[in-house]
Amino acid sequence: MTYNKKEWIQKQESTKKELKRIMDEFIPKLIVNPKMMDKYLENLNGFYNYSLYNQICASYEFYIIHEQAPELFATFNTWKQHGRYVKRGQKGVHMIRPQKYTYKTKNDDDEEEEHTGLSFKPFVVFDISQTSGEPLVKSDLVNGKSQIKYEDAYKNVSKIFKIVDSPLELQRGATDGSQIYISNKLSENEKIATLAHEVAHNFLGHFKKDIERSFAELEAESCSYMVTTLLGLDNQKAALYINNWRNQRDSIPDEVKERSSLIIKTSQKIVELFMSQI
Repeated sequence: MTYNKKEWIQKQESTKKELKRIMDEFIPKLIVNPKMMDKYLENLNGFYNYSLYNQICASYEFYIIHEQAPELFATFNTWKQHGRYVKRGQKGVHMIRPQKYTYKTKNDDDEEEEHTGLSFKPFVVFDISQTSGEPLVKSDLVNGKSQIKYEDAYKNVSKIFKIVDSPLELQRGATDGSQIYISNKLSENEKIATLAHEVAHNFLGHFKKDIERSFAELEAESCSYMVTTLLGLDNQKAALYINNWRNQRDSIPDEVKERSSLIIKTSQKIVELFMSQI
């Protein structure tokens, strides 16, 4: 088979456009639907720290093709390194990795100048159900549910924000952009969920951006629910809020659609902050 670079580039671009189209439709629906989050976040594991956005995209594509939940994604070569082989005829799903490139231009003096750019290149992963071979050693897995403690999350967040243990009566937490207040009347899990909510307000720039309060609260609660789901914690308060918010509207506002990918990336950022050095 003859390699045709032009055809290969066209196929790569076509794949990226199709992935973007699917995600532009799917991601906004995900962040306003706790049941859907449960479905797509439950089994997110991997040999490498694939981004949360990548894993969600791949999981969604896997559902479309195979009508079942994936368990564990890895590339063809990674499976091979662990003594497992992709079964004949299996169709992989896509993730996207950033890739730096350089290019040259000439300045006004006709001298060459080198520049660096960033593009995104699709690559293929396969679920463990599509492979056969050696059983996996549990220590091979780098992701998964973690028994995080509020004390650990508190220590990590307090490196960025001052956290005040507060006897709040009417609300679980609050933030003013520099300090975070957490009610001392909450359970361990509720404190983690509330801390995620308040950190999300700050990471999402709600104190720097003119954003409708109901949208800001939805974004923070979606982050909180996503974070606690990834950590294996119950967060029914956030689920109830998100469901009520969605049921009061006929469609998802454009403002929410435009920031939906940011919510996923922020959720991953919060998980990484909570889990730092654990």
